[in-house]
Amino acid sequence: MGSVKRSRRILQRLLSEPASHLSVLTIAASIVIATGFIAVRTEFDSIDSRNWLLHAYDVRLQISALETARAEARAAAFTYLLQHKQPDRDRVDEQTNIARRAAQNIRAMVQENPFQSGRAEKLQSLVEQQSAQLHGCLEAPGCTVSGSSNELLEDIQDRKSEIGSVTAAMDENEQSLVRLRLQTWNKLFWRNLIVIGIALVVALLLVVYSFRQLKAEIAARTELERLARENTESFRALSARILELQDIERRKIARELHDSVGQFLTGLKMNLNQLSSAKGSTSGSPEWLPETIDMADRAIGEIRTISHLLHPPLLDELGFESAAKWYVEEFAKRSGTKVNMEIGGIVERLPRGIELALFRVLQESLTNAHRHANAQLVEVRVTCADEKVVLEVTDNGKGIPPHILQQFRAGLAAGIGLSGMRERLIELQGTLEVESSATGTMIRATLPTTLCESDDPTVSVFTA
Repeated sequence: MGSVKRSRRILQRLLSEPASHLSVLTIAASIVIATGFIAVRTEFDSIDSRNWLLHAYDVRLQISALETARAEARAAAFTYLLQHKQPDRDRVDEQTNIARRAAQNIRAMVQENPFQSGRAEKLQSLVEQQSAQLHGCLEAPGCTVSGSSNELLEDIQDRKSEIGSVTAAMDENEQSLVRLRLQTWNKLFWRNLIVIGIALVVALLLVVYSFRQLKAEIAARTELERLARENTESFRALSARILELQDIERRKIARELHDSVGQFLTGLKMNLNQLSSAKGSTSGSPEWLPETIDMADRAIGEIRTISHLLHPPLLDELGFESAAKWYVEEFAKRSGTKVNMEIGGIVERLPRGIELALFRVLQESLTNAHRHANAQLVEVRVTCADEKVVLEVTDNGKGIPPHILQQFRAGLAAGIGLSGMRERLIELQGTLEVESSATGTMIRATLPTTLCESDDPTVSVFTA
């Protein structure tokens, strides 16, 4: 009773666990979705910040290229003024063009920044003016390096100072933007790292929780299986004990019928016979006396038959083969069913439990064939080989109803007869197989034993 209550509690707990698992799954899915959303949003912000950071570096790179081109153009111009060589003049043109393009690029790149956009516009104008003045100086006959009072050279130097101050201001602004965007990128990185870390910790906690739940569920299911096995073994032991008590009760009733009631009827018959003899002849006896003697004789025979059917003494005295032949013969007389029986391979008496189990299976099978299947012919075959004894009972009746057969194969109760036979055999490590159709039924009982002939077993054929 305690194991049944324990099983009920375990079942209730197992039935309530799906809701807990669903809650954990919902929380995990919500965390995954939220983490994914935050991570994606952070990644987009990080990409945007990275692009702006690269943009600032590109602006500074163009400013550096502008300064380099201007310095190269001035150096080439001074060299040309000293030596008047055409390559130096071409180099001036090349570097001034590079400076112009750099100024244009800077203006295009910073047009979204109001502060830098104005400076870029001014820078481009100053670069154009310096380039024009530089070319004008190279073309003017009085422009020399030694002429420090030359206005063109002074203007060029003034433009150089103005351009330097503008580029310095722009570069400083871009440096501050770089620092700001680096800080933003760093914040986004740490935000993503913290979110992922929190999600990882929560996921680990959920995994640990789920693992503990799974472990508890496995333990509960293992306990439930153990209790089920215990209950099955208990029920099986109880069923076997009931069958054993049934056999003991049958033996007791058979003995009482044979030794008590049978003896009384025998004494009654003897007294009636003496009464009949004392009159000299039955003609002088009362009319009811012969009929009474005949009724007593038939009652004695019926009680003997019932006693033997309950527990045939031949089973204890001579063994299964003799008891089976006697039962088949009596069954054929009472039912009018033809029975063919073959027994082979049994070299000596089988264990008492196996003989009793085989006899009860034979008894129940023949009873079912006559009572339920309306069979006209029954084939009984007993073989003992390969360390197992097999009893097959085949009839030509109408078969077992499909729903009963299905219940039996599913391990459910399918009538007292079939379940009783199966429990008897299971108790002895045996098996019961049932095959049935509209043309008949075959019942095969198999029990392990070592008391069999291994080669060329002797077969005994009996027909009743």
